[in-house]
This record gives sequence, structure tokens and C-alpha cells, in this order.
Amino acid sequence: MPDVRDIQEICGRLDRGEIDRDLFFEQLTRAVSDLIGCTRAGVWIFLDTAEGRALRCMAMYDRRVDRIVGATDMLNAAAGPYFETLVADGCVVASDARYHPATSVFRDDYLVPLDLHSVLDVCFSVNGVPFGTFSCEQAGAPLVWSQRQIQMLRQIGSRASLALLNAANAHTDTQPAALWEPSSPNRLLTMPAPLDPDEDDAHRGTT
Repeated sequence: MPDVRDIQEICGRLDRGEIDRDLFFEQLTRAVSDLIGCTRAGVWIFLDTAEGRALRCMAMYDRRVDRIVGATDMLNAAAGPYFETLVADGCVVASDARYHPATSVFRDDYLVPLDLHSVLDVCFSVNGVPFGTFSCEQAGAPLVWSQRQIQMLRQIGSRASLALLNAANAHTDTQPAALWEPSSPNRLLTMPAPLDPDEDDAHRGTT
């Protein structure tokens, strides 16, 4: 059985230089999926970009294809019930995500195309400042998220936060951000298929 100590070991490998940041994110999201028992697990960080405040997906693991899948930044991440809930509660717990007030906006463009039914997003902080979220998603049928799963994600965030900070700063040219400003939410599609650079550019152009 996977254990939270596995997260510490993955972080230690990054700190010791035994794995690079890309392998770190892959191993971390795979471990989160195993620990939580969900179909997909991702790591997102808050950013300031030229277009405004954003959420950037550092990695999204999909158990159905057993690999990291392509993802696109969530730009102008501020307004709407999803982000209002995330800011107010530090998490979004949507067992029936297609009809939950915080996530139903993603139904047609994101949840239905990927056969996703449940979403659990939990913020994590670095030095007390919100830095990003872990996102867990369940395909096929709704999953009632338990308090154990929510607390497990928070525990993972606490143990992995500094490693996530180091990996994210090494991975991006934009400074992480902790707050949001008003704009439109858009949880962008992440398809369960590998993307080469050309395909990724084409995918970004359609969202």
C-alpha cells in the first residue's frame, strides 16, 4: 500500500539531485493518485502572467493511460463559483462535479469529454502563503470524497510544499502568485493522450 512517506522519499530524490523536476512531478502525481485512489491527479500553481493571474498545471497523471497527459494553463483564474469556493474554503469538494455549483461550469468543455464525474481540489501553502492546488479527478462514476482523502491531500501538501516551490521555480519563468483578481474562470481541457510540441500548440489554440 502507498504511504505518505513515499511523498517524502520523492521529495528527497529531488533534493539530492537523483531525479529532475519533470520526473519529480511525474512521480509525485502518480503517488497522489495511488494514495487518494482517483483516476487522475494533478499539481497546479498560481502565477502572475502577462495576461493576468493564472493557474498553471505542472503535471497531470491519468491512470487510464498510465502516464502524464497534456494540459493547458488556466488563464484569468479569479472569478466564478469555483475560485470563490477555492479561496473561501481552501478546497473544492465536488462528488457530483457536473452538477456541483462550484464545478458545473466545466461540465460541457471539460468533465463530459473526459468522462469525469468527481473533482477534489485542495490548496497547499509555502510559508503560510497559498501557492497551488492538488487536483484529484474520478472518471466513470461519481466518487464521494471522504474526510480522510481531503486530509491526506493536505498532509501531502504540507510535506511536499518546499520541494514543489523549488521544482516550480526551476520549471517556470513566471513568479508564483498567491492571490486572484476578477476575471472569467476557464478550466481548460487536459486530454488523456500524449502530445508532441506541434500537437500541444494546436491544442492551446483551440481553448
